[in-house]
Amino acid sequence: MIRFDSDTYQAEYAGQSIRLLPKEFALLRYLYEHSGRSFSRDELLDAVWPLEAPGDRTVDDHIYRVRKKLIPWSHLLRLETIRGQGYKLMRLAPKTQSNPLLQDEQFVADASRMLAKYHGLGMGAAMRLLSANRDVLGLPGDPFYDAYIRFVSGDFAWLLETDELSRPQQAVYASFIHASIQFDAHASLRYFDKLIARGNELTRAWLNDLKLNAAYLALAAGFPQQARERLNEIRAEIADMDSPSFTALFLLKEALVSMEESHSEATAAKLTECDTLLERHPIRRERGAYLVAKGLYLYEQGAPARARQSIEEGMETTRQTQFIPHLLNSLQLIIRCLEAHPYDDACLQNYRRQWDAMAAQYRFAELLPKARRLLDNRL
Repeated sequence: MIRFDSDTYQAEYAGQSIRLLPKEFALLRYLYEHSGRSFSRDELLDAVWPLEAPGDRTVDDHIYRVRKKLIPWSHLLRLETIRGQGYKLMRLAPKTQSNPLLQDEQFVADASRMLAKYHGLGMGAAMRLLSANRDVLGLPGDPFYDAYIRFVSGDFAWLLETDELSRPQQAVYASFIHASIQFDAHASLRYFDKLIARGNELTRAWLNDLKLNAAYLALAAGFPQQARERLNEIRAEIADMDSPSFTALFLLKEALVSMEESHSEATAAKLTECDTLLERHPIRRERGAYLVAKGLYLYEQGAPARARQSIEEGMETTRQTQFIPHLLNSLQLIIRCLEAHPYDDACLQNYRRQWDAMAAQYRFAELLPKARRLLDNRL
């Protein structure tokens, strides 16, 4: 899987990188995320130059330059000209050589444990690095993590369009994508509840993840009592999982419900309990979420400077993990809270701008109808 670095405008694969200009980068990424599909020049202009009025040869010139830069990866990608239609990018299966490491059962088990450890510690950047260099390192494939790393990386289009996932697995990913890219908590909650009702098709972890996030969606939809009831229903199940990550997220959702109910002492107690847990289990992804929740609590306590500092630290921690869905969820939480409670308009506008930038980067306007169609068809 090719990795796209939006900060440096580089595409990376197996330790090699291709440096691109900004519009070359956007064009290649768009074609890669929609590989196998033909696009006319007008469609590419709308996708890559939506607010500009480029010249007639803009697409052709950029295709020419991207094609030249892809020559070192001719075994991976082929940028085709479709006569009378436009252009299409094809992903080619890389030629693989026999890897003796894959015959070593201990190595395969160790590689799986390493991925699971990075996952458990919320180290999305490490997971993405391993995935991008899997061929070089001789690492085995893992169907779950192959899909999950795409989710972590924000490759939402692939998850919604692929036929490589089971129907229940794809529906779960679609529900999380739907909830992450728009603010209609009622609509997302309906999809979550339909999936939860079909829990016998899901793993225990998937089902508990859905139930935990459904509790937050109930809160976001304006039903704090229902959110608390949902949390109470899964309290024993979360404890039985003995997962620091699930426990931390459960505590944070309890804190958010208490905050909405104006139970200041209960909120502080849950935040303290979560902080103590994360001191023992340093999960950076959950640490970022904790700092954001703490910042929102500090706003409620009348300490705006400390609140801004905590939220900024939480967002930066989450960015460093490179878990894109979690970054989106934190942005949503901040915006929802600051819209409901006018603590800090400057901060609100700042995070709205960040949301708009991510909406453009990850093409929410294209993803949302795809997620809806998939969920409506499957559920």
